[in-house]
Amino acid sequence: MVTIKDIAKQLGISVSTVSRALNNHSDIKKETKLKVLETVKKLNYRPNSIARSLIHQRTFTVGLMIPDITDPFFSTIAVGAQELLSEQGYQVIIGNTLRDKDKEKHFIDSAIERKMDGLIVTPDHLDEELIELLANLSIPVVFLRRKPPKKLKLPYVDVNHYKGACEAVEHIISLGHRKIGYLGMPLESQIAIDRFQGYKDTLQKYDIPYIKDFIKLTGGRTIQSGRETMDQFIPKLPQMTALFAYNDLLAIGALESLAHHHIRVPEEISIMGFDDLEISSLYWIQLSTMSQPRNQMGRYAAETILKMMNPSVTNEIPEYIILDSTLVQRNTCTHVV
Repeated sequence: MVTIKDIAKQLGISVSTVSRALNNHSDIKKETKLKVLETVKKLNYRPNSIARSLIHQRTFTVGLMIPDITDPFFSTIAVGAQELLSEQGYQVIIGNTLRDKDKEKHFIDSAIERKMDGLIVTPDHLDEELIELLANLSIPVVFLRRKPPKKLKLPYVDVNHYKGACEAVEHIISLGHRKIGYLGMPLESQIAIDRFQGYKDTLQKYDIPYIKDFIKLTGGRTIQSGRETMDQFIPKLPQMTALFAYNDLLAIGALESLAHHHIRVPEEISIMGFDDLEISSLYWIQLSTMSQPRNQMGRYAAETILKMMNPSVTNEIPEYIILDSTLVQRNTCTHVV
């Protein structure tokens, strides 16, 4: 097996110089780095990860805890984080918790056992036990798409859900709609609260009546949940001329329900989503929605955890990064007839 000593002997330089070149130290000349990398490739050198961990007192692993890897929203976030961390030599260990509080706690326990260097987390159940577990960790932690409780004092990356909801409803209003419904999630998370509040405040801003019969909160966030809940809205049509959905999956479910009942979109009712998933741009869907910079969110979370794992740049770590969503106009919203 080729070792770092063989690389040094081949080039006639010291082992420490090879090591610093492989770790991209700034005090090594560019020409030397290139020669080292060429020789590494030529000799098919593979670094010993165990030895590397012992030398640097790191495992070069980062845990990424997400609620549901099958949700296209979180899979894109995961790719963004993984891309940047891989570029910096870190292995990403994904914990798919399926929104189960016991699985969340188990993953954090596993991070401690495996001596991971850092954690990026999107917890679904922030109870006192989980908060205490995170508070006692000796490794850096970044919250992704969740604002941590004040007790934790941890950085987080998210979008401005309230502002995005306001912009979505304002767009619907700009098309002449005044009878606008809301298909959302129970108000158990800050995201659900912010999007619903954005909907309500924008109606109030434009002196549009808030009609309770035009609001339904569903227990699920899937296409099926959207379809089943939209079925309950059918008797309210045509009194309701537009609908703002908490996310794209619920909006697409609503489209399926409307198609089943032979109700035309957008001629008879306009539909607006939130997320801009890949499925939303399909030719036969073409959902108008608010686009979240999902890949960018993942990369910002990875960038933040990298800074936290490097003690020399602690003064550059942001308390939070809040991104904006962007209106995407497609074919499911039009002027009210």
